[in-house]
Amino acid sequence: MKSRIWDILSIVGLVSICVLMVVFVQIAMDPSSPLNPFPPPTMPALLDLPTSTPTLRSLPATWTATPFNNNAPETRPTQTLPPTRTGWVMPTFTSTPTNTPTRTNTPTVTRTPTETREPTNTKQPTVDVQATVNYCLTQSALGTPCP
Repeated sequence: MKSRIWDILSIVGLVSICVLMVVFVQIAMDPSSPLNPFPPPTMPALLDLPTSTPTLRSLPATWTATPFNNNAPETRPTQTLPPTRTGWVMPTFTSTPTNTPTRTNTPTVTRTPTETREPTNTKQPTVDVQATVNYCLTQSALGTPCP
């Protein structure tokens, strides 16, 4: 008797596995089917953009009322000339040179003692010649005159 219960339960298990396989295949083939407990969200409606509308190739003629004047000579209406093709050039980027200040060697005043026979406390400043030449070269490269 015990083996008969297990046989029935195994058959029920196999049938339920087959039913579940059919349900999974159905959901895989059609995700929005009613068998799917988690259907995909519905897509929003497509946006209907307006299409191009045909327009006239030329504007219709216009008429402006003019006051009647007996003394004026009779004039005939004239036609305006059609527009002409005018060429133009698209602007492009051009680099503009700018003066950029750079650090340069500036002449430094150094004090050197001088020998004098009289006791004095005066010291004369001297200018470093190489620093002055470097300063003038960099100033002339920047376009400014050297003092």
